[in-house]
Amino acid sequence: MKGLGVNYYSWESAREALRVHFASFVPLHVITLTPEMCVRMADDPDFNRLVRNAGMVIADGIGVVWGETRISHRKPKKIPGIELASWALEEVDRIAGRVYLVGSKPEVVKKAAVNIEGDFPRLKVAGFHYGYFSPDEEESIVKEISEKNPHLVLVGMGSPRQERFIAENLSSLKCAVAMGVGGSFDVWSGSIRRAPSCFRTTHTEWLYRIFSQPRERIKRIPSLWRFVVTVIKSPEKFDGN
Repeated sequence: MKGLGVNYYSWESAREALRVHFASFVPLHVITLTPEMCVRMADDPDFNRLVRNAGMVIADGIGVVWGETRISHRKPKKIPGIELASWALEEVDRIAGRVYLVGSKPEVVKKAAVNIEGDFPRLKVAGFHYGYFSPDEEESIVKEISEKNPHLVLVGMGSPRQERFIAENLSSLKCAVAMGVGGSFDVWSGSIRRAPSCFRTTHTEWLYRIFSQPRERIKRIPSLWRFVVTVIKSPEKFDGN
């Protein structure tokens, strides 16, 4: 299939799908696709299949919007992962549901849990666990999550670890929706700030991040450049064949 694997092209369709899964409790894996993840898709057939098998794949930023449009001639809406996750929290709050958080450092995920419960008083944070755990601990963490039967599991362990954790355990988590959220716990905990709205509305949030986190962001430039070159010169590499 040509393209980057995006399968939800509008806010409306993404929101409606989440509502349906919160009601039915049929598990849904949500992937927020970034250029770095696309580069991994080009290199790693297993990861490519994982992304394409996910129930929902959205274009997290303007780079993926550009790449998907150029390759497949279908233009998706930019749906930032943190904004879709925040909307999902609002919806879980509306139905007085349960959320489980996995990822980041212990103090960060704990603070994120406190702030989320403060912002959404009707939902319950059924539990949380830091993201730096060994493979031997994974089974017990999955068991703990399944016992809480959460509507929403947010996993912030970075890509590809968070996507693999969800894909390998989705049926065992006993949740309605599981979503990789990258560094969103840092935002929800107050550790870092999101870009001001003027950057987000002009699709230049990446520029704000370069200035606010130069060391972290500069390391990503080679991967972003490779994404652009691959989209233009070798788009078939994203097909996973």
